[in-house]
Amino acid sequence: MLKKFIAIGTAVLIAASGLTGCGETTSFLGGNPEEKVETVTSSEIYIPIEKIRTLNPVIAKDEDAYYINKLIYDGLFGFNENLGLVSQLADSYSYSQDGSSVTLNLKRGILWHDGQEVTADDVKFSIEAYINASYTNVTLYTSYVQNISSVKLVKNDPYQLEVYFKQNNQISLENFTFPIIPKHKFKSLDATRTASEGFIPVGTGAYRVVDINELSHIILKGNENYHGGYTPKNTLHFQIMPDKVNAINLMEVNNISLTYSKEIDRDTIYTNKDVNVVPFPSNEVELIGFNFRNNALVNKKVRQAIACAIDTQEILEAGYFKNGMFNDNIYYPNFLGVASSENNYKFDITRAKALLTEAGYIDRNGDGLVENALNEEVSINILVNAEDQSRIAAAEIIKKGLDKLPIRSNIITKDWNGYQSDLASGNFDIYLGGYQIKETYDMRPFLHTGFGNVIGYSNPALDLLLDKMESGISVKDRASTYTKIKDILTDDLPYFCLLYKTYGAIASPSLQGEIKPYFNNLYHGCEKWFNVYEIPADKNE
Repeated sequence: MLKKFIAIGTAVLIAASGLTGCGETTSFLGGNPEEKVETVTSSEIYIPIEKIRTLNPVIAKDEDAYYINKLIYDGLFGFNENLGLVSQLADSYSYSQDGSSVTLNLKRGILWHDGQEVTADDVKFSIEAYINASYTNVTLYTSYVQNISSVKLVKNDPYQLEVYFKQNNQISLENFTFPIIPKHKFKSLDATRTASEGFIPVGTGAYRVVDINELSHIILKGNENYHGGYTPKNTLHFQIMPDKVNAINLMEVNNISLTYSKEIDRDTIYTNKDVNVVPFPSNEVELIGFNFRNNALVNKKVRQAIACAIDTQEILEAGYFKNGMFNDNIYYPNFLGVASSENNYKFDITRAKALLTEAGYIDRNGDGLVENALNEEVSINILVNAEDQSRIAAAEIIKKGLDKLPIRSNIITKDWNGYQSDLASGNFDIYLGGYQIKETYDMRPFLHTGFGNVIGYSNPALDLLLDKMESGISVKDRASTYTKIKDILTDDLPYFCLLYKTYGAIASPSLQGEIKPYFNNLYHGCEKWFNVYEIPADKNE
């Protein structure tokens, strides 16, 4: 798609109309110590984005639209930094005894950006809009609503509704985090599935849209009716650019306040630039999966031995440019506030050999290969996608570690189609893979017996816990249930987490305020951001 660059020059440069508060400070750049500069504060924040097709959240699929809509709209619930559930529009809830429905009560007095009050009818309309859009797969929220069978309003109470489910094994409130839209702004349900020209979003979020030009910009200001208790004082200018990577050059002249990079090689772009880089955990996990159809790998001591032979620090440095963080399992780091450790199986060849011995494998022939009482040799084929250079580098490091053990190993590289085919057919011993996991973190496709995980893993006790996580339990029970899951994953080790990738927030030195993004909420905390610029006190300069 052709993307046109709209020059932002004087329209953006420090935005004179937003400058406030002057002071003086001594120069620190090596000039005359008597020369002084003035500090100027601006509430205008400039952020580069790529062209957005629509901000209608029912059908918006552009990444930038997803993050901007977090500022404009609320869900019934949202997520905190540990993916714990927090209330947004919902005030309370209660499940039916059999788990077939949930009754939701809304907070009262919450207003849309246009001043009308939010009611249960808006929520019902929103749910039905997402269900309607899911039939043609035009919404990001298909999996959130696919288990909803119907929605009913409660007579004589405009703030209460009942949601009915098809099955009671996917009723977690984490699925009620999609944006709620105003019914009065759409002519019909079908109208929510079209990207109408000139669409102006109306939500209940902390920011409202004050100007949109589909070729150049989107401008947000604080919502005076915001129910969250604080109306942002700044203005967010989202500037449409053909390539956000080029924003780094505009930072050097204070034309851009902040940008984001999800590339693992981002340091090659931002090194030696006068910017602040803030890393934060992504939802992209890099892992190895053990094939439980392999007789040797059924023994958890063998899996643990292999994990101890993997130098994850070298993998992080050589394959991922140090842009990652270690985690003790494949769930999100510090999930639900349960503290993660870096790694329960740190690189330790001595421990790896001891674990193999505990597993009953010994070196009978003195040639470095091990056999057990059945004279079976431990032979490991490492399946990896030939098109992913980071994982190729990781596979070579893994093999190097296994070569220090009495284990025969080979790297099997396949193109994407061949790689997927081998995974589906179970034609591997261990595989290197990566997954971008949805914020709801329903991990049953990876771990549950009934969901046909590719590694052939089965643990009935874990299955029950995984189902419980999606059964509508309380926030407290959800955390305690996850703790039990974590203990099983640590001991059983069906997957070994190599690392979680990190993303980077790249901020101009002028940007002030706490920069603490989440992978699913890049602009978290932006309502307190502002810029402080230094300009020469001598106006002739």
